[in-house]
Amino acid sequence: MEIGSQAHKELLLKSIVKVAVKTASIGLFIGGLLLIPAIFRENDFSTGLAYAGSAIIFGSLGYSLWIAYGKYRRLIKPFKAHN
Repeated sequence: MEIGSQAHKELLLKSIVKVAVKTASIGLFIGGLLLIPAIFRENDFSTGLAYAGSAIIFGSLGYSLWIAYGKYRRLIKPFKAHN
């Protein structure tokens, strides 16, 4: 496989998406675990955990998008500029 070929770009893009999905899914899992106590018992502690879980979910989604965009800009855009 030649560097800069269409197959190479597809593999790079696939790996970028894979890393972003893994990062987001870890955040969804941890955030979901923190949301569970608020379902069963409503008190200040479980509400605080629910807010923390929501923050972790949104933070991990934002972080995964930021990482994916940075990798895309650094790895794939230079190949598009040369073609």
